[in-house]
Amino acid sequence: MFEAIEANTDVKDCFDKISEACCELQSKTGCPDDDVDRFLEFTIGKWDNFR
Repeated sequence: MFEAIEANTDVKDCFDKISEACCELQSKTGCPDDDVDRFLEFTIGKWDNFR
């Protein structure tokens, strides 16, 4: 997976943005890793509704 991310600039940029957002969420809320994981799982199921 990391090879695919590194091989495509657009995919890498999106990965970096998502990673930064998760770090920001965790630092601002103090939530544990499991909560960030659950947030991502929830968002994955809803992302199409955000377009």
